[in-house]
Amino acid sequence: MALKGSATPIGVIDLRIGHNENLYYGGHIGYAVHSEHRGHHYAGKAVLLLKELALAHGMEKMTITCNPDNLPSRKTCEYVGAELKGIVAVPPHNDLYQRGEKEKCIYELVW
Repeated sequence: MALKGSATPIGVIDLRIGHNENLYYGGHIGYAVHSEHRGHHYAGKAVLLLKELALAHGMEKMTITCNPDNLPSRKTCEYVGAELKGIVAVPPHNDLYQRGEKEKCIYELVW
């Protein structure tokens, strides 16, 4: 993501294709916005722009996850219309757990 006319990116977003345990806990969509650009719904707008790409891959619903204490990310999930399915414990064998992430909010986004 970059602002029009700007050489400096405002953040990143990626779409992960498929279904497996890692995507359940890590989500189909990952995003990050650089601190100086936060508060403008850029992550949410970028998620919505991924709709056509996701549909082209046959993904009519996706999982978006975040840590329970990450309120800006939770607000992004709500902004795009994702539904909170629950807060779940990350299993100890998962890479996220190994990095210190013990719980995840699991949101479902249906196009």
